[in-house]
Amino acid sequence: MESLDPKASPGEPETGFGYEALWREWRPRAAAYARAFGGLSAEDREELADEAVARAWEARARFRAGSPFAPWFFQIVRRLALDALRRRCEEPKPPAFFEGQGSSPPEAEEAALRDAEAEFVRRFVAGLPSRDRELSSLVYGQGLGLAEAACVLGVPAGTAKWRLSEIRKALRRAWEREYGE
Repeated sequence: MESLDPKASPGEPETGFGYEALWREWRPRAAAYARAFGGLSAEDREELADEAVARAWEARARFRAGSPFAPWFFQIVRRLALDALRRRCEEPKPPAFFEGQGSSPPEAEEAALRDAEAEFVRRFVAGLPSRDRELSSLVYGQGLGLAEAACVLGVPAGTAKWRLSEIRKALRRAWEREYGE
């Protein structure tokens, strides 16, 4: 959903992009993206997601019709997260990526391997600098393109592309050290 109807009201039927649709679709994505910022508790992330949706709704008149909604929205989430971290005056802690993401494995051995690999990736991502965790979260967790993620982070697209390439190389090297080629 990439459009936002500034004239829609919360009680209005789904003729445009009303508050309920905004809440349903974008609040969970805001909470998931907030996980990239270490130092925020689960409660902090939920409150941040609530606030992001409310702020997006209040600022809907400033959204340029025809432009992608995701980068605009995630900039709001990012500013709120950074403000929350500044208020707490603490260094971000490694995030708890992949919390509660489990599936019923067909085989116990396969499940154990998947769990070990997921834990390896969790540790790797948690050890990344915060700017790289954030970029990874936007691209791999939220499905934004490089240009959109770069827009959210306020860096050139080439820089985002280079950083993502370096993250993948580092992951590959760490994987090879851990599991061989």
